[in-house]
Amino acid sequence: MGAEKNKKRRIIDIILTVIGAVLCGTGCGFMNYGALGMDAIGSFYDGIRIALDLSIDTIGTVSIGISIVLIIFLLIVRRKYVNIGTVIYLVIYGISANLSTMCLEKLITSDSVYIKAVVSILGIVILTYGVGIYIAVDIGVDPFTGVTLYLSEVTHKKLEYIKIATDIIFMVIGILLGARIGAVSVISVLSEGPLIAFFTKRVQLWYFKLFFKKKNGSGTNK
Repeated sequence: MGAEKNKKRRIIDIILTVIGAVLCGTGCGFMNYGALGMDAIGSFYDGIRIALDLSIDTIGTVSIGISIVLIIFLLIVRRKYVNIGTVIYLVIYGISANLSTMCLEKLITSDSVYIKAVVSILGIVILTYGVGIYIAVDIGVDPFTGVTLYLSEVTHKKLEYIKIATDIIFMVIGILLGARIGAVSVISVLSEGPLIAFFTKRVQLWYFKLFFKKKNGSGTNK
């Protein structure tokens, strides 16, 4: 029975990780379409894209290349953050980002800045919820989150503070390379760390109740 439950848990872990990767990529695509400034990671991707003179709907492809480099780094310094979830992210994130950008370009014909603002803010929420799922499920995280968790671990600082600091660094690099910046960029830097911490805790509580039948809990012990 225990083996059967573990198998069920593993399947659910993988399904949740796929959902998290889709949400992360979709959130990036939403902000990419909004064109009111990307989040820090999106700005970094966008800067690389511009430096390579690639079209707007190839941002997901750029993310794959950068992710491979960061995965190699994590394999060297802290392999525990690289697992099947990391591979799932690598495959799905870029595709989701490209597809969501292309779909929005076809579905939304209005150039209203208000619509683009709503789409961009929604993108932040979608992306951070996806990252929260990744951290909570804990079968490997996306490369950027892995780097953030590693830095939080070695500096003994809270994840949300490290997230804000690394976001500023990546955003500055993106801007120097020509990335678009706007109000959404500032909002994302200030909000993504706290939102990720909030969503991670909520998913962890749900996960605990699902597998351990506990009424209270703040995290998983895998």
